[in-house]
Amino acid sequence: MEEITNYTLDACALIAYLQEEEGAEKVKTILKNPSNLILMHAINFGEVYYDALKVSKNKANHLFMIIEKLPIKIIWNIDKQLIEHAGSFKVDFKMSYADSFVLSTAKINNAHVVSSDHHEFDTVEQNTNLRFHWIR
Repeated sequence: MEEITNYTLDACALIAYLQEEEGAEKVKTILKNPSNLILMHAINFGEVYYDALKVSKNKANHLFMIIEKLPIKIIWNIDKQLIEHAGSFKVDFKMSYADSFVLSTAKINNAHVVSSDHHEFDTVEQNTNLRFHWIR
């Protein structure tokens, strides 16, 4: 039996997969492996929803149906530990608040961050023990 690997999806990774952009195949490989636990915080899921909502309400609602069928565990709760980590990442690395939730979710769950957002996360990768799985 394969060892379970935890992954936390950044919004850009799920958007790349859904829109078949560069990096979609790397996300698909992660999603298809039954030995992977794939997490996404609701804050980051909200970014994906917002991206679709810019096109139309119908597209955003359709997106919900697609994502519900994917092997992604959406983390809907926010607790003290998550807030503390998110706040620290935001202050230490001057990033968007939503991106700090990707990192917090990864830290708490000992997960690899799946992203293409080098602009926000390269410094984090160089200065923390968080692991990154770059899709492009």
